[in-house]
Amino acid sequence: MNTYIVKQKDMNSRMKSRSGGVFAAISDAVLEAGGVVYGCALDEEFHAYHRKAETKEERDLFRGSKYVQSDMKDAMKQAMEDLKDGRTVLFSGTPCQIAGMKAICPAAYQDKLLCIDIVCHGVPSPAVWDSYKEYMQKKYHGKITAVDFRNKRNHGWWEHIESVKIHGIEVDSQIYKNLFYEHNVLRECCYECPYKSLERQGDITIADAWGIAKAAPDFDDNHGVSLVLSNTCKGQEWLEKAFEDCDYRECDIADYMQEPFIRSFPKPDNYEEFWQDYFSKDFDKIVKDKYEDSLKMHLKWRIKRMVKAVVPQTLINKLRGR
Repeated sequence: MNTYIVKQKDMNSRMKSRSGGVFAAISDAVLEAGGVVYGCALDEEFHAYHRKAETKEERDLFRGSKYVQSDMKDAMKQAMEDLKDGRTVLFSGTPCQIAGMKAICPAAYQDKLLCIDIVCHGVPSPAVWDSYKEYMQKKYHGKITAVDFRNKRNHGWWEHIESVKIHGIEVDSQIYKNLFYEHNVLRECCYECPYKSLERQGDITIADAWGIAKAAPDFDDNHGVSLVLSNTCKGQEWLEKAFEDCDYRECDIADYMQEPFIRSFPKPDNYEEFWQDYFSKDFDKIVKDKYEDSLKMHLKWRIKRMVKAVVPQTLINKLRGR
């Protein structure tokens, strides 16, 4: 296994991705070779689902984090049809999704199948995501027209602030983020995930390069850096093609070790209480009682947006000591 920290050279492209943009660089190489890409997108109602991309424009729908379970629909079946037609298929997803794709792929087609897994924290319930969307639409009196689960553009890579657009205005929040990191909203199987290991399912594994602030601060500009694990010879071959458009360094995985590499997050002690409340109370009340954003936080985010609009990021980094 080879391990790297990676960021795309093209800043415009990197800013469209959650971390360093390495998925875009790899999938660019696959598409340019006549292959196809499968990944997670959002539909018009912001439900997560897997679909196929034949172009970079279609592939761009897969960029950015989606903190909700993806509906696989017929993506695996379509991928098998592409493999049988002799096309290279890049299939991306959580380790369990990749394990499923590999399980249905006969050995005769494995050479054409390139799998990328993400370092998965755990998969949240689509029902809670729907409740959150309904809550935001009710609170701000309009329909959501855009979603960013982690708004790097306005808040930087280090922060985790979600944004939804209503009436053309972006509304920042950490309600869904706090629900996610409390771990009550994860699927039951995520509490005993068999894929929490450095023995990965994908040919390539990608994650945020958390740990870079100590290990390689000069490589971090708060615009996103990917941690990349090359797990197979096939994965390494495609990475080397992608690296033509990236800045990268080899690194020690020990400097970037994250809990989802090692173990599942345990089921919280208040798990049953949370779900009893969820099914018996209005979601508005659940949010108000525990998760509602404070006026102070909204003011802080507004000021931060204003600062980022006028102060160069290099100066912000220097003031932060990075």
